[in-house]
Amino acid sequence: MKNNDEKITSVWRDFEKGRMYNRRKNIYTDTEKNYDYYYGNQAKYLNIGKETPVILNIVKSIVKYKLGVVNSNAYAIVYNPNSYNSQEDGKSLEDLCKALSRHSNKVWELQQVGTKIKDCVKDACINDEGIIHNYFDKNKQEIIAEVIDKNNVYYGNENDSDIQSQPYIIISYRKPVTQVKEEAKTLGINDEDIDLITSDGETLEQAGYTSTTDEVNPMCLVLLKYFKEDGKIYYTRAVKSVELETHINTDMELYPVAHIVWEKVKGSARGIGAVRNVIPNQIEINKIATRRSLAVKFAAFAKLIVNTDYIVNPNALETVGSTIKLKGGATIEDVRKQVGYLSPASMSADAKNLQDDLQDSTKNLEGAGDVATGTVDPTQASGKAILAVQQATQQPLNEQVDTYKTFIEDIARIWYDMWKAYKVDGMQVIFEEKDVNGEAIEVPKTISYELLNKLEANIKVDITPKSPYDRYAQEQSLENLFMNDKITFEEYVQSLPEDSVMPKNALEKILKTRKDNQEKLTQMQIQADELSSAMNQAMTMQEQNGNEVENIAMQGEDINTNAMNTMGGN
Repeated sequence: MKNNDEKITSVWRDFEKGRMYNRRKNIYTDTEKNYDYYYGNQAKYLNIGKETPVILNIVKSIVKYKLGVVNSNAYAIVYNPNSYNSQEDGKSLEDLCKALSRHSNKVWELQQVGTKIKDCVKDACINDEGIIHNYFDKNKQEIIAEVIDKNNVYYGNENDSDIQSQPYIIISYRKPVTQVKEEAKTLGINDEDIDLITSDGETLEQAGYTSTTDEVNPMCLVLLKYFKEDGKIYYTRAVKSVELETHINTDMELYPVAHIVWEKVKGSARGIGAVRNVIPNQIEINKIATRRSLAVKFAAFAKLIVNTDYIVNPNALETVGSTIKLKGGATIEDVRKQVGYLSPASMSADAKNLQDDLQDSTKNLEGAGDVATGTVDPTQASGKAILAVQQATQQPLNEQVDTYKTFIEDIARIWYDMWKAYKVDGMQVIFEEKDVNGEAIEVPKTISYELLNKLEANIKVDITPKSPYDRYAQEQSLENLFMNDKITFEEYVQSLPEDSVMPKNALEKILKTRKDNQEKLTQMQIQADELSSAMNQAMTMQEQNGNEVENIAMQGEDINTNAMNTMGGN
């Protein structure tokens, strides 16, 4: 057997280069610090000895506010054809793009990609960068999206934030050794190389490494390296000494990796988040609060002073309800003269003013001051007025909102590229068609591999505001249109968003009940008209039996009675 130290895969060597670069840039230590400050684990950075620190976590409130602004929109992926040769081709391609849009949004919901996207945005806000990796599950025949920690991704060019221009991308996973060996055996790796797959202690670079070092089963790093050749994406998977899969062509043209950086920094692939530059102010705020607490502890309370020559048990003075024993012939008056209190020292307001000023200034400079986050009574202002104030205070975050949208567009573009690469047997999607009654129905169809590759799709992301005040303003506008007779009640109900305050489902049930009753009335009216016509014909026919006329009349009266009852119930 070869010595394990003598055999190192090329992927592992590239990984080592990336790891050394990240260490020089303090990426691993900064990651721990950024998350510590967000979660409030700040005491170890104060260096105040054995004293219990006071932690006033303004970092979390700033991050929460910024995430709330960026996540306050609902997004939907929309595919559109770039070009077509004829009007007929254009209609066909548009229907195809609509089907792809519905399919992508279905996958989005089933896999809870929206939640994963928010996790990435949170990572970017706290720790500079959030990353999504997409891979194709051959068993499910569908794309799977997973969130990757920044610490586990290594770029071939750390100076370029454009993912698709990278020479290679390495993703590291930590997996049980037994699982990796079983997979290697399935892939046809020989026993000699499988024996080289052993556990390691490579946990220091993992996000949250303080907990990952305590592993239940033996684990090892598995590296996935994507790289480009002749415009196509290839990958190699390897552990330290063994390549599990080598030079596999994916037929994709785009790296299946998308990332979002909170704020771009020239010459950096990682950007910078919202926490790092707030940390010095957070430290000073905590120190001032701790000093104030100590000052109150030592000087803000009256101190007991006693001459113990007159008292047998001086400790009893500190015990509630205890009996104080006097020495010799001392009297109560003697003791009163020997016991007193030092008045508490007055405290300067400068420390509190400095602390408050630091907190307010830090929040305001980060765009998360009281003006932006303060509560507003919606009953005292219109939805549009509230939105105007909010939008004015949220202007500093427009860059992050645009970056968020671009991030989702990148994911949608990757998905389309993966469908073209992997759906060689065709792709089953849902088309929307009209039935014989003109009602919209969903019809499953298969898009051929050739048609899928022929389509050049233009991808955009539709944005729908969804904050509480956005919904309030929308419903208020719809209500005004309805009250001014600009739209019908049916149009009003149809236009309400699904998550509206007004109970849309209840209103739809009312409309359905009315429609059913109206259809019944229409049918009864038709029957009544037919009977009336029959009665007129019978009256003009002399040979007609009188009883027949009477029976027809009675049937007509019954129908009219039922119709009146139905109208009364409506």
